[in-house]
Amino acid sequence: MLDFNDAPTSNTRKAAGDGTDANREKSEIRTALNDQLALLAVDIWPSGKRRQNKYLVGDVMGGPGDSLELLLSGPKAGLWTDRATGEGGDIFDLIARYYSLNVQTQFPHVLEKAREWLGRVSAMPPSAVVASKAKAPVVDELGPPTAKWDYQDASGKLIAVVYRHDPEPGRKEFRPWDVRRRKMTPPEPRPLYNQPGMLKADQVVLVEGEKCA
Repeated sequence: MLDFNDAPTSNTRKAAGDGTDANREKSEIRTALNDQLALLAVDIWPSGKRRQNKYLVGDVMGGPGDSLELLLSGPKAGLWTDRATGEGGDIFDLIARYYSLNVQTQFPHVLEKAREWLGRVSAMPPSAVVASKAKAPVVDELGPPTAKWDYQDASGKLIAVVYRHDPEPGRKEFRPWDVRRRKMTPPEPRPLYNQPGMLKADQVVLVEGEKCA
């Protein structure tokens, strides 16, 4: 018979201590991020806009619009909700999506990315931080988009988004969003639309415009 009553407990205590340390670090990083939420929002979503204690943007990839809300202050600071998709999460989930990480299985990497971002902010001179906080996000004068098309590569990864705007009758405008560079510009080289669909098709017909495709 094996008696475990006298088995050493140092490993168990160490594991518990490590968990406590990890939770403490997570809490400290969350607090530091919440202190810089406005700056973080402008950094990852330059096309968004601030409205009172919320930062509004079109989607989690940073497209134009206002269906996604990030709370900048209050007891729920750092939480975000996308009314268009029903998605939502906390500040760590947001950082995970920004860096294409899985917040559940790759959380240590998410924390590392958060540390790196906080380190960049800490390294900036105070005047630069103030200027970054003060700069106004770009607001599209065309109003909310009336249509949206996602460009994916052959593996299904999002590479670009095209938004259509109808600011007035008879006038339409298109705004392409480069996911990799996170700016309102067409990606280079210009991708073909519906690449995953083309892989499954026996015949491909090239047409003009996403709506026709």
